[in-house]
Amino acid sequence: MNEIMLDIRGLKKHFVVPGRFLSGRAGLIRAVDGVTLQIRCGETLGLVGESGCGKSTLARMIMRLEEPTAGSIRFEGTEVPVLKGRALREYRRKVQMIFQDPYSSLNPRKTAGGIIEEPLRVHHQAARGEGKKKLRELASVVGLDEEQLTRYPHEFSGGQRQRIGIARALILNPRLIIADEPVSALDVSIRAQILNLLKRLQQEFDLTYLFITHDLGVVRHMSDRIAVMYLGKIVELGGAEQICGAPVHPYTRALLSAVPSMDPQRQSARTVLSGEMPSPAAPPPGCAFHPRCPSRTAICGQREPQLEEDGTGHWVSCHQPDGLP
Repeated sequence: MNEIMLDIRGLKKHFVVPGRFLSGRAGLIRAVDGVTLQIRCGETLGLVGESGCGKSTLARMIMRLEEPTAGSIRFEGTEVPVLKGRALREYRRKVQMIFQDPYSSLNPRKTAGGIIEEPLRVHHQAARGEGKKKLRELASVVGLDEEQLTRYPHEFSGGQRQRIGIARALILNPRLIIADEPVSALDVSIRAQILNLLKRLQQEFDLTYLFITHDLGVVRHMSDRIAVMYLGKIVELGGAEQICGAPVHPYTRALLSAVPSMDPQRQSARTVLSGEMPSPAAPPPGCAFHPRCPSRTAICGQREPQLEEDGTGHWVSCHQPDGLP
């Protein structure tokens, strides 16, 4: 797990806001603004944050669905944004994605079996007979019956549709899977089944996960390390127990306090943030979190804090980190 599979350095994605009547440029939306992350082979890195913080944009850049404005993405030592042709096709075989909405990510005109098997034909990975055999084996692994492979997506429940999406991602034997909110659209009773399935598949297929969510309760169960994102930047990074057991950044503490609990003491100590996350088109000066931060001081609105380590692998970007000297 010490070998780095994905190395992201200073990654940025800025979208241009057109001026009036589409002439000129009125401004920039800084969706991702200088993210540095490493994902090690065999681990699960959880990426958490509020909606609109840039998590999905980061995932789309890793998948080459968006081109970065600046920065570097290296997969197994190869620079990803410059890949073309056969090299890009091979990269996309090794890096697959599980989407948030299992229904909208499936072709309604194809059967479940056709959806799962299609990547094999696109990437010319197996003859038709071999593909059918692999399809049946993989369907069994994710909990689908052979008879269900002839059905169409509208005939399945949400959890079954997500199993189809997981099987489709696995059929090319990828190295890295990006799971973008894979259980947020599912019923609570089904979430645990899908999460346990993902953990079992990770062991069985030797997978590495980037697990994206806004729920720290879910990410604690799934992750080895957790990165907390706010307004396009990483504000805290560390082991799952470090982040969930001893959070340092005020934003992380607020996210954790929002996790439902039956403990009256935790409910009374809940941190309620004022206001909403600022627009990435007009980020505040200094620390982006300071307008909502209960621990802010004068320097927070004047100078942007840098992501720094405390010596234990725990990184935080804060002028007044809670719990640090």
